[in-house]
Amino acid sequence: MAQAQKPIHISIIGGGLAGLSLSLALHLHSIPCKVYELRPESSKLGGAVMLSPNALRALDSLGIYPRIRDQGFNFESVSLKNGAGATSERYYFGHEELYGYKALRIYRQVLIEELRAMMRERGIPIEFEKKFSRVVEETSEGVTFEFADGGIEFATLLIGADGIHSKVRHYIHPSITPVYSGQLAITTAIPKSVLRFPPGIDYELPASIAGKAGAFVLAPQDVDGSEILAGTQRVFPEHDRAGWDRMAAAQGELKALFQKDMLDWPDIVQSALENVREGNISIWPYYTVPRLDQWASAGRKVIILGDAAHAIPPTAGQGVNQAFEDTYTFALLLAKVFKNRTEKFEVMLAFWQRFRLGRVDRVLDVTKQMNNKRLPKTEQDKLAKELVWQYETETTGEGGQLGWLYGLRLDDEVEKWGGEGF
Repeated sequence: MAQAQKPIHISIIGGGLAGLSLSLALHLHSIPCKVYELRPESSKLGGAVMLSPNALRALDSLGIYPRIRDQGFNFESVSLKNGAGATSERYYFGHEELYGYKALRIYRQVLIEELRAMMRERGIPIEFEKKFSRVVEETSEGVTFEFADGGIEFATLLIGADGIHSKVRHYIHPSITPVYSGQLAITTAIPKSVLRFPPGIDYELPASIAGKAGAFVLAPQDVDGSEILAGTQRVFPEHDRAGWDRMAAAQGELKALFQKDMLDWPDIVQSALENVREGNISIWPYYTVPRLDQWASAGRKVIILGDAAHAIPPTAGQGVNQAFEDTYTFALLLAKVFKNRTEKFEVMLAFWQRFRLGRVDRVLDVTKQMNNKRLPKTEQDKLAKELVWQYETETTGEGGQLGWLYGLRLDDEVEKWGGEGF
């Protein structure tokens, strides 16, 4: 690859957060690319995402953070509360003093539109309603691939940023399919004004509130905190995609499931559930991708990242943040290779994959601990202590427990690649 001297061009399948951020990171290093997105440009994506300092630092370097900082809800921690409203523990998503950034909860569509605007300003092409079909041929020169409409394209590298049900991943790992965790999240959005806060308590939001059935989350998700995400998760049998679609459409049945055993929750949760409206309820079945030791094809010209490589349940809020880490570090390392054609792409790729796998493995451990923390207390007590999230302020300092996650400087990690074996 280093000796090819042909014009470099990267094709990115998937115009979600991972694909768009990758295009901006590549452009920063003068690496030409094009994004292909399955959905129409007019399609709208619901929900909000939680951005933590590890991702915000990368987005800041790309010029994205200053544009989005004031378009979402800035906060530092989630209060873990008991039924009486007292805070027993905190889980930090950010810490301005320790890590330079608070966490930011922002609507996914707002973030998508800002990334697209930056692409337009920089002249980065994106083509909508393009459904990736298959890899036609992979050679030492690059990849020829086909779309469902019969169109054929060629790229130096083909990057799959096409999500948990990735078609690009199927080329690398044809037998791998997402695995259902057995947990289903049910959420809605409500006005903060309808919540009945316990009197005499400084009730900080976002909060995870313990009840007999597990935990219920109340999280502000707009700039002034006036709209609240309200949701919980339940053990639920798996459906196929059509079954999940039918369930999401049956809003009356979904409302009944959401409000089941409502009186077992503390009053503030009851006030949220009383205000659930049909037509405004969403479900999120938690799927993961089995651990993949390889994120690249045998020829190293087809690569996956983000949810295509490592779908992470949302409990610890790291799914999109790890995708941003993927894209930022991949672009940095790729720039090192393309600026010095004597360096070996395969060596870089192996370094990047080892680094990213190590990070993702550790994030998955924390995510499992937080999932277990949301179980009913009777279920938590059946598990080994190390499998449930433990608050360790006494040993790490307030907000410092996740320093390994939020404090890492990705540019410094990339600089550790010394290019051994060139």
